[in-house]
Amino acid sequence: MDKEQTIVMTGFMGSGKSAVGKRLAVRMQLPFRDLDKVIEAGEGQTISQIFSDQGEARFRELERDYFEKILRLAPMVLALGGGAVQQPSIFEYICRHAVMVYLNVPPEVLFDRLKKDSKRPLLHDQNGRRLSDPELCRRITDLLQQREPLYRKAHVIVDVRPGWTTDETANELYYRLKKHVPSIFPENHGHA
Repeated sequence: MDKEQTIVMTGFMGSGKSAVGKRLAVRMQLPFRDLDKVIEAGEGQTISQIFSDQGEARFRELERDYFEKILRLAPMVLALGGGAVQQPSIFEYICRHAVMVYLNVPPEVLFDRLKKDSKRPLLHDQNGRRLSDPELCRRITDLLQQREPLYRKAHVIVDVRPGWTTDETANELYYRLKKHVPSIFPENHGHA
């Protein structure tokens, strides 16, 4: 797989990786894939069910396995789950063989987006109870502190402004890619 042909969307849950990735893929005429959706289709269970039935450790194994399988389908725009970059094999691969994009969304915007979301397993406690607002705030802060140093190693970082639409974010990302990674655009291939 060529680095020039695969764009990997990273960022915290609720940052818009899938929605923005889909729009970017259309604009770049590439297929779009969401790793979590691929896992769900392959396992016949939602991510929440996998977490509750088999635990997070098993989910992370599946995440690695499906990531390795999906790489054969390049070129593409690929959205990863928010914690995938914490797996060394995935992180090292995307740093070397893909264009890693980080959608950086302010924590308060993430909180607003996630406080009504009941599907994400990391927004629940170990008994499956939905986190209270203060607990959710702490969870977002804690997970961001763990993941942000990895996210920040992305080739392209888009600081998503509060109020931006999905299209505005996708447009900003498109122009950033064109400026910082021009080799991924077909019109730039073959030029000396």
